[in-house]
Amino acid sequence: MKRVLLYIILIFSFYILNSFAQTYGWIYIGSNIPGDSLFHDLSDVYFINDAEGWVTSSSHPEIYHTTDGGEMFEVQTTSFPCNAIWMLNENEGYAGGESGFVYRTTDGGTNWNAIGSMGATLTDMSFPFTGDTGYACGNSGAVFSINYAGVTNLNSGLGIAFKGLSSPSANNVWVCGSSSIYYYNGNTFTEQFSPTGTFNSIYFVNDMQGWIAGTDGIIARTTNGGTSWFVQANPDSDSLFDVFFLDENEGWSVGVNGSILRSSNGGSNWKIEGTGLTNNFLRAVHIPSLNTGYVAGNHKTLFKFGILPSVENEEVFPSKFSLSQNFPNPFNPSTKIRCTIPDNVILSEAKNLTTLKVYDVLGNEVAILINEYKPAGSYELEFNGNDLVSGVYFYQLRVGSFIQTKKMVLMK
Repeated sequence: MKRVLLYIILIFSFYILNSFAQTYGWIYIGSNIPGDSLFHDLSDVYFINDAEGWVTSSSHPEIYHTTDGGEMFEVQTTSFPCNAIWMLNENEGYAGGESGFVYRTTDGGTNWNAIGSMGATLTDMSFPFTGDTGYACGNSGAVFSINYAGVTNLNSGLGIAFKGLSSPSANNVWVCGSSSIYYYNGNTFTEQFSPTGTFNSIYFVNDMQGWIAGTDGIIARTTNGGTSWFVQANPDSDSLFDVFFLDENEGWSVGVNGSILRSSNGGSNWKIEGTGLTNNFLRAVHIPSLNTGYVAGNHKTLFKFGILPSVENEEVFPSKFSLSQNFPNPFNPSTKIRCTIPDNVILSEAKNLTTLKVYDVLGNEVAILINEYKPAGSYELEFNGNDLVSGVYFYQLRVGSFIQTKKMVLMK
């Protein structure tokens, strides 16, 4: 009788915890991208809606395409690695990077065809919200226009290594690099007064309102087309390498040491997001809607942010076994592992004995995370590899006849 009562209490507790679960959450989806190399750096991300998007690699001549929010990716190939991508719709888009090559697709990326080269490494690109002519920037002061016919040098006459570019409308282009911000009106480049700092990314939501981000966590905003910029308070000092705003209120910025910032009031207040997710260099962020966002970086780092399913839309207990990919991965020194046990295994205590163990590449057991009888439910465990050396490890879930093993990487 006591055992039955205890089980009822566990069921009720699990239901209550799920009823008040956090609405938003992070999911690591980098492991879904093909390839197993740690030296696999993701450079840019672009989603046309919550589910369909493309991710570029600066270390591989590949672009990764998903239509299901990152559950699966297909590999698309280019001649050289790319640093930037911009999709006009589900079919047409542009990408570019190494050696300044610009690629165009008209079939969703099944084929990427080179349409020209800027002659210098391409670092960023942007297309107006309406229109089919965009712009790209790069090293040695390179600023080019882009359309279906090819690329055209705008002859900036500047020697700056440009890092970021934004064009909210035709013939309105802002480009930044080093400690400078320039505005291009379709004819001439004009330097704008800028706050003290070194800038890596710029984004405008219209011809008046824009943001800039850079080293030592500097973020600044303009509301008059760059005539004046004012610095916004940042709770973190890590250098930032991308900034993106969905509208004049909702914005994100990412950078080194896994830094992720978010604002819901135009940057008047920034808060730190995703603490502890990763220490990797984050290079790109794209937010297709208020519901979903994607962050990409080095070592195949790719996170998805979104609304978690509510209890009203799912069963109180999981319907099948699952062992999720640990996150962050690679990790240093700790990571989290999630697993679920369905309610259809309440047969006998012998079949409910749950073990979750960690092994090294030689099959030696290095940690025991679970070794007890577990009721149906979802569990999250933290594994700390502080006493272990860098390398590949395996974690295995066993419940009765169910066995599942996954790989993780400790990088110190």
